[in-house]
Amino acid sequence: MADRFDQTRCDILICGGGTAGAALAGIIARDTDLQIVLLEAGPDYGALADGRWPADVLNAAEICRSHQWGYYGTAHVNHTEPTGYDRARVIGGCSSHNGCVALSGHRADYDAWPSLGAPGWDWESVAPAFARAKQSLRVRHVADEEITPWQRTFVEAGIASGIPWTDDLDDIDDPVGIGASPVNIDDGRRWNTALAYLDPVRDRPNLRVIGDCMVDRVILNNGRAVGVEAIIDEQRQQIRADRVVLAGGAYGSPAIMLRSGIGPADELEALGIAVAHPLAGVGRALVDHPAVTLRMGPSEQMQQQMAAFASRGWLPEEQTLAKAQSQRCSEAFDLHLYAVSSRSPSTGIWRYSICVADVEPRSHGSVTLASPNPALPPVIDHGFLTDPDDHDLNVLADGVELVARMMATEPVARSFGPSLDELTRDDILEFVRSDVGIYYHPAGSCRMGAADDLLSVVGPNGAVHGVDGLYVCDASIFPKIMRANTNLPAAMLAEHLAPTIAE
Repeated sequence: MADRFDQTRCDILICGGGTAGAALAGIIARDTDLQIVLLEAGPDYGALADGRWPADVLNAAEICRSHQWGYYGTAHVNHTEPTGYDRARVIGGCSSHNGCVALSGHRADYDAWPSLGAPGWDWESVAPAFARAKQSLRVRHVADEEITPWQRTFVEAGIASGIPWTDDLDDIDDPVGIGASPVNIDDGRRWNTALAYLDPVRDRPNLRVIGDCMVDRVILNNGRAVGVEAIIDEQRQQIRADRVVLAGGAYGSPAIMLRSGIGPADELEALGIAVAHPLAGVGRALVDHPAVTLRMGPSEQMQQQMAAFASRGWLPEEQTLAKAQSQRCSEAFDLHLYAVSSRSPSTGIWRYSICVADVEPRSHGSVTLASPNPALPPVIDHGFLTDPDDHDLNVLADGVELVARMMATEPVARSFGPSLDELTRDDILEFVRSDVGIYYHPAGSCRMGAADDLLSVVGPNGAVHGVDGLYVCDASIFPKIMRANTNLPAAMLAEHLAPTIAE
């Protein structure tokens, strides 16, 4: 497509071909004649029919880790080693790497957004965008016969512990429940946003996808974004555009803005970056769902059951989930419990774990730069468990106690034997501090809100405050993280913002 239009200029330049960026490019290219250029730092494997997609990226049974940015950061002050914050560096972004859980959250999540400075983002306003995203991503419910023995044991243990069964975990009015997650999986294939949104329009003359392209900074002229400076084939190149959209994710988008001189003035000056536009909120409201993992040893009985199931079905690592309430929950639910299985490639032995995540966190962190050099990763501090009232710490501890009750039920005991010795509350609190990590849903670092909100970076239309022609469309703009994984909500962002950005 290189001869179809000059790649150095376009109408809309989208920086980041991840979950939201790929969807946004596909929607606008499909619905308009605007010239769209999509830049992706990782490889672009083209259309599925081209046959160039790696098998592990398409295999929905296992979490894929072959295309990584290599981000690390601080999870808790007690940790002596940095925590890996997996983010996918490939077209489709984390929708090409993840467990394919497709959840929206709860109605209350979105109904709270207008009061946070984001009118037009309440549930009734975004529900049509969610519906379109689900259709494009081929979201479906898992059939009962697909549930693996380990995942079925987890569900049975949850029900025995008092969590009701639900056949629709994505019911946005349902407070609690346990069951199989809706998934964006098509015939065992991880149906990512590149396949869903780019494949149908790759032959259109108004779309250009450029892979292996690292965006350094936005070019500003008299307070307006006029393009970006990017590194392609180890060469710097300026690409001009009428509108620039950052879609680099909760880590990448604030880093690009900071390298562009958009952000907290004191922080930029300390790095020797000229302040082009002071904007205090850039990178300052990073949030994720803090999580801990309770690990179980191998089980000969479960090993046999998994082997028998594998002979007639597939064995996904993640499949079922519970929405539950801590003692501090006042609305809907604030906990996710989910079961994970992993098989050793050398021995074939399965190991099992149950993870606990606080999906209504109060702690926040930050994304800052270590250097203006785009080859160096940003400094990531999620600030887990830093809220002054220890709310998040105690929510996770409540979740661990719930899992302990599940592990003591007959469904678990019949395969794994007696549960662990009873732990004191202090033991559990110390475990949470030592084990807390990430649920891999970073958000909020370029938060949406009113212009007079010091932590706000973009308005309800995705436009950066005070910079004409510059937008952000990814999970970094969520004004409040939803009680769900962020994959489907990120696609919703693209669906909801595409008409505005394309105007």
